[in-house]
Amino acid sequence: MKTLKAFTMIELLVVIAVIGILSVALLATLNPLEQIRKGRDTRTRADASELVSAIERYNASLGYFPWQSSEGENLTPGQADIDFIQINSGASVPNCSLTSCAISDILEGLTDTNEVKAGFISRITSSNYNNIYLYYNDENTGASVTACFKPESNTFSREAFDRCKSGSWGSDFEDVVYCTSGTCPCPDASDQAGYSSLSFDPNDADEMICLP
Repeated sequence: MKTLKAFTMIELLVVIAVIGILSVALLATLNPLEQIRKGRDTRTRADASELVSAIERYNASLGYFPWQSSEGENLTPGQADIDFIQINSGASVPNCSLTSCAISDILEGLTDTNEVKAGFISRITSSNYNNIYLYYNDENTGASVTACFKPESNTFSREAFDRCKSGSWGSDFEDVVYCTSGTCPCPDASDQAGYSSLSFDPNDADEMICLP
């Protein structure tokens, strides 16, 4: 007669306990919430980059930007035409002469030349989407289109902080005339040099990732 071997109850409990400990350790290492936030930040970065590319393609095709009515039109002489407008806020571009100057309506013009699909504009201008800020300046070094967003994850927040500390955003963002409260890439100092004495704090991270 064959004797069937089986695990004892104690052995099963030990195995379950070990699996439980390993699972907790794995979750603590991976931090699933951080991974979700990184995924959203990765998507937002890709969308911000695509938005800038679409605007530049529009300009290359027609010779002017979607918020301009003709080539070379300067909406606000002496400063940036678009000062970090939140594109899903319904805000309007100052001094714009178009039929509708709401930034969401202006961006819909990108679909007229098939730069992007209408669904893309609807998604990034939705109130449920992570805020993207659009900035356009043609005063100093030629036309410059920038799209920025405030990261949700610690990984992207640290990247934004490090860029502010290194001063790699450039001199345009050092002039507060181009920014409103809370809508600068580097809001915690009057200019990038002010970051030299600061350390990254994930609980007080409000720097932005900007494209390109």
